[in-house]
Amino acid sequence: MSQAEQKEGLRQAMAWLHTWGGLWACWVLFVIFLTGTLGVFDDPITRWMKPHLPQAQAVTGLDDSVDRPQAVRLGQAWLAEHAPRGHFWGIGLPNDTDKAIRLFWEDEHEQFQQKRLDPLTGQPLANAEERDSEGGHHFVHMHFEFHAGTAGIWLVGFFTMAMLVALVSGIIIHKRIFKDFFTFRPGKGQRSWLDAHNALSVLSLPFQLMIAYTGLATFYALYMPLGIAAHYDSPEAYFADLLTQPEHRPETGIAAPVTALDELLVRSEAQLQRPVSFVSVEHPGDSSAAAVLFGRFIEKEGQYTLLGDGAGRVFFDAVSGEQRDIQIPGERRGGAAQDVQSVMRNLHFAAFGGDAIRWLYFVCGLAGAAMLATGAILFMVKRRQRALGEFGAQTERVYRVIEVLNIGSIAGLALACVAFFWANRLIPVGIEQRPEWEIGAFFAVWALTCLHAALRPATTAWIEQLLAIALLCLLLPLLNWGTVGEQFVIYLLRGDGQRAGVELVAIGFGLLSLLAARRVWVKASRPAPAKRPRRSAARALEVEAH
Repeated sequence: MSQAEQKEGLRQAMAWLHTWGGLWACWVLFVIFLTGTLGVFDDPITRWMKPHLPQAQAVTGLDDSVDRPQAVRLGQAWLAEHAPRGHFWGIGLPNDTDKAIRLFWEDEHEQFQQKRLDPLTGQPLANAEERDSEGGHHFVHMHFEFHAGTAGIWLVGFFTMAMLVALVSGIIIHKRIFKDFFTFRPGKGQRSWLDAHNALSVLSLPFQLMIAYTGLATFYALYMPLGIAAHYDSPEAYFADLLTQPEHRPETGIAAPVTALDELLVRSEAQLQRPVSFVSVEHPGDSSAAAVLFGRFIEKEGQYTLLGDGAGRVFFDAVSGEQRDIQIPGERRGGAAQDVQSVMRNLHFAAFGGDAIRWLYFVCGLAGAAMLATGAILFMVKRRQRALGEFGAQTERVYRVIEVLNIGSIAGLALACVAFFWANRLIPVGIEQRPEWEIGAFFAVWALTCLHAALRPATTAWIEQLLAIALLCLLLPLLNWGTVGEQFVIYLLRGDGQRAGVELVAIGFGLLSLLAARRVWVKASRPAPAKRPRRSAARALEVEAH
């Protein structure tokens, strides 16, 4: 076999891998990309969903009116009474973003719990006036773990590896990458979808390679545990050694009271030269209890680095109050390897460069999501015109399942995302576990869109779901106005660019969805073109490779 024939054979094999491997992974990857793109602006989304929070320009992270020692005393007293033998305590101190004392703990049954206290009385807040919500963090959690914990992180990691395979195989089968970037022929049916897929792929290729690799690197200890297990008893021991921190201490079973945490706070702030933002206690009530007090991160305008500057933390014996270690703000530990991992993490989370980088990530994320969507749609456009019979007598049924998954994972997910914003305004304020109700509404709407796609003809389902997206997006400012008395014009007049941006982006998505629904309707109204002669599967793959 000649060298040219070997190259063509490789490209045909890669075309098959790219088509089918990319198809089965693209639905999950679309979820990861779209929710991750929205998660880039998790803070603005959270501010929109929590109208009681101040606008971003008013937040400094420093609020000298807060009595932090008193807040720690109240928080410790409540936890000592209600969770004396919890596995973990956490006390989030009031600041100019949230005036409440935020308590977190893991109870004796290893269930995570939380509560908010009044900073003056120490009594639990009923959230009767404040709109409790997961906010934009919902999209972040969907992006990296699907609200499924460690199992979700593993699932995301698997499909991220599949994405890297699809990217590499896509690079191999494209002979004309540079030309594809500038080629788009609208109104040409299958050719237009392929042009759009190619252009979006090339446009966002560097971003996709970076975001996939850095996402895997962020969770390297989870995805590659054997190296750690071969040398350390636990991941905690590994990180303690790597970062030269005090070692994790196992429980002894010997009861011992937690020392006064407010005194530790005063000592920590004097050494860190900045306010403490969070206090954690591991194994409270046990003689092995250990406390860590974290300094508040202070963002310096115009100063962003990929390596990042830590806010500092102080380690104590939580029984005796003896200081075990201190990491001052800006101090880096772990050597070059940890610095590289820190750069990877900051690259993935856009933790540098300010708003300019966040908007760049947002645009590139949308391009990546559109690339995945056009790839999935292109598959069905091709098969509608020329079925290849890959599954014998069941081919049509398999194609129908693929069509339903396309609609549910692309239009359905987008509809569920905007429905999440509507749920935030429609679910009654003060209801117990309100954030869980919002997340439940998201998944319920998504499930209904998949059912709708299965029950309706494909073209009709696309049109109806796109129109639903357009309707919910365009009416979102009116919903906000009717429920909390605000909308993007009011936000703009008072200089609240973050909340205004949320609604303006929603309006933009609504208009795009309306345009897409119209194009699908116009296309469906045209008479079907005459079918061309059937091409063999081998010949079809050869054409795809070119």
